[in-house]
Amino acid sequence: MRPRSIGLAALFAAGLLLCCRKSPAPASGSGGASAEVSAPSVKQKTTRGDIALRNLGDRIGVLEKQAAKAVQPLPVREQLATALLQRAQFLGTFDDFTRVITLADAAVRDFPGQASALLLRARAASAVHRFDDALRDLDAAAALGADVDARRASIHLALGRDLERARDFAKSRVDRAPTLEHLGLLANAEAALGDFGAADDHYQAALDTLRDVSPFPVAQLSFQRGVMWGEQAHRPERALPFYREAVRRLPEYVVANVHLAELEATTGSRDAAIARLRAIVQQSGTPGHDPEPFGVLAELLLERDPHDGSAAALIERARQGYDALLARHRTAFLDHGAEFFAGPGNDRAQALVLARENLALRQTPRAYALAIESAFGAGDIAAGCGWMTEAAAVRSHSPDLGALLDRESARCATR
Repeated sequence: MRPRSIGLAALFAAGLLLCCRKSPAPASGSGGASAEVSAPSVKQKTTRGDIALRNLGDRIGVLEKQAAKAVQPLPVREQLATALLQRAQFLGTFDDFTRVITLADAAVRDFPGQASALLLRARAASAVHRFDDALRDLDAAAALGADVDARRASIHLALGRDLERARDFAKSRVDRAPTLEHLGLLANAEAALGDFGAADDHYQAALDTLRDVSPFPVAQLSFQRGVMWGEQAHRPERALPFYREAVRRLPEYVVANVHLAELEATTGSRDAAIARLRAIVQQSGTPGHDPEPFGVLAELLLERDPHDGSAAALIERARQGYDALLARHRTAFLDHGAEFFAGPGNDRAQALVLARENLALRQTPRAYALAIESAFGAGDIAAGCGWMTEAAAVRSHSPDLGALLDRESARCATR
């Protein structure tokens, strides 16, 4: 089974999902859960999520055996890398990143002068947010005749760079061929520019192109719509049904469950959120998995009972996970790590270090918000106010960032 979501998996690998910023509480007047919009329209039936994930695991096993042979064809390596990135995307199996990087480096060594090998290595680099490395490989692949424009546009969106150009490019591709990949890229570009209504229309149009029974693209697109409404548009009541659809199609989808649990907790369903995260923590119990559910669960437990004895162990598990991931794939976990250390990790100096590095890597609204909050949390008012000044240039792209700048403006006005 070759998943139909390969194009969207590439967008994820380029860092376009913008997760996992804490979901804001419903804005005043939004009505919270009672004002929630109706469930998204998803027409096609899909395979049960547990069956699809089991099939994915079986496919990885078969491809690993093929890749272990003395002669390892490049297409086998590409298929294996795609499957591993997809598993990491949905299950948070971040050790898979290391395997993909190894595959990609070996491919470039074993197939010199082949654009496909360079494209594979660019995808691996993008997956761990080594965007400069990825762009260099894309340039080299382009010199060999490869069409890299969509991949380059995806990376520019991840970096907060050339957004209008990326949108115009994506629109031209959609006008030529309204495929899942082109519509997904256009939606991501529109969301990055703050044109949320148009982005949502194009996410739905991407869903409407699907004809197979894989739950992966439905879950991914639903999650992306939730992220857009909840964390870019500051409309969490619109995010809820999309997160629910994502986990309905794929119950083991780690990051979607985390986002849904955060919103459940802010809308009066804390016990349901805790139960949801306990299940995900149990699922993600081995080293190398996403540590975020552990930290978020600890926060919710402490909010319910400041003396909860299980929270400390969860926080320590999350700390160890972030330390390991930052040591192996630092650029990929700067933002996640900063949020953890600013929150349950209780190391505001470390949070600021990571947020500063993340902002140097990419100048997105989310990166600015994280840096500003981390600076103020660590007591570095000068840095926070400086970044607030810079962030004004992109505030129109994110109501969440705009709300932060308005809320903190008095702090800087008195300096």
